[in-house]
Amino acid sequence: MKSKDHLLHNDSVLNGEVKISTDDVLLQPRAGVLKSRSDADIDFTYIYSSPMDTVTGLEFAKTFLELNQAPVFCRYLDEKHLVTSLELYSSSENYWFSVGASITYFSFLNDWIKINKPNASINISVDVAHGDMVELYKVYNKYSNVSWCNNLMSGTVATYKSAYNVYRAGCSHIRVGMGPGSASTTRTVTGCGVPNLSAVYETWFGFYTQGIKDNVTIIADGGIRNTGDAVKYLSAGADAIMLGNLLSKTVESHGWKESKLLKFFNKISFGTLFKNQYRYKNYRGKASESFQQEFFYKKTITHIEGEQGVKQYPETTLNQFVTNFNNSIASSLSYLGLFSIRDLSPLNVKFIKVSNNSLKDPPQKNIN
Repeated sequence: MKSKDHLLHNDSVLNGEVKISTDDVLLQPRAGVLKSRSDADIDFTYIYSSPMDTVTGLEFAKTFLELNQAPVFCRYLDEKHLVTSLELYSSSENYWFSVGASITYFSFLNDWIKINKPNASINISVDVAHGDMVELYKVYNKYSNVSWCNNLMSGTVATYKSAYNVYRAGCSHIRVGMGPGSASTTRTVTGCGVPNLSAVYETWFGFYTQGIKDNVTIIADGGIRNTGDAVKYLSAGADAIMLGNLLSKTVESHGWKESKLLKFFNKISFGTLFKNQYRYKNYRGKASESFQQEFFYKKTITHIEGEQGVKQYPETTLNQFVTNFNNSIASSLSYLGLFSIRDLSPLNVKFIKVSNNSLKDPPQKNIN
């Protein structure tokens, strides 16, 4: 099937009257071209971390950069953490500093750069839940027109029209995903959103048909539960994915708390008791009640648009996580007849619609 045929087919699947999510489709395999999965080209920055207090802190940023991925530093950490991250990592092309819509962030950065790094070139992420707002255009313009802003990431959007608006306002990186995250309740609270696979494809298709896709980086944000979801988003037009919940379970992620009692028992048992349970945390959305109480000191919460998950424990290191992700992407490429992660595109793959039963397709095990 030629690129044009792929595009026509995928447009009918992903951009029809009924918008779809990752569970609604599979990718059709074809003849493999790799001699071995190890021959796949995965040397690419394609994972961005969510700027959440339970994900991206100093230790996480250091390791993620070493793995050639992109940490988006949490703006809610204390000033010492923010300044240290700027001192250590702001020169890296993959480091991102997240800001809010307030002029306070701009003033803080502008003053710090003048004193400490006059020639700085920093990637800025405007961490706002609804990225397409008229007042935000002024914020985007402000950052995109200062000499020290290298790349600028928008707040989240859900349509091509919104993506084009933020692009016109100065954003080079566009974060697509309104409400699909595991800690977000935006869709149930507000009724707003677009199924994210269609949203990503629509955004890609709009920029592609206008001949300006090379001007932007599309980041699929939220609701990615596994590598299968990631491959589908990359195949639908995303250049990268943003992960929160999956990365929050890594050893290097921010926000772990320690039980002194369990740590003591672990120590006296030479690491055999409570090995993975004396460190714990609750993954949560930035609009959850617990987050607002901790960071905004609110006793009475008037609006909740996120939730706190169950207690979790460290499951893997970042190196193991990224290695496993890379291996799974390589396996996908072998099934799809592609050489490189850069080849994942609506021009090179074929999406097929499936029923809900497709996820229950494996035959029953009958092992005696």
